[in-house]
Amino acid sequence: MSLLLQQLLVVVLVIASALFAAWRLISVSARLRALAFLGAMPGMRSAGWLARLRARTLALQASACGGCAGGATRGAAARNQTPGALRR
Repeated sequence: MSLLLQQLLVVVLVIASALFAAWRLISVSARLRALAFLGAMPGMRSAGWLARLRARTLALQASACGGCAGGATRGAAARNQTPGALRR
């Protein structure tokens, strides 16, 4: 493999890694703004992957943060609570 091709491959991988890291670290509202900007570009309105990514990002927004369990039911017992234990 030629040196130029190797350098090109490294540049592409570094840029892709930086974009992925930035995407994971920015807030959900900033992600939605970026998706709106991409959707406004010509030829991107009918992109299926963009619509799926927007749907997943909106689902993350509904559950506040990606690490939280969104949609916990009200009145549900805590996980560490014994179901049949008497109250003290």
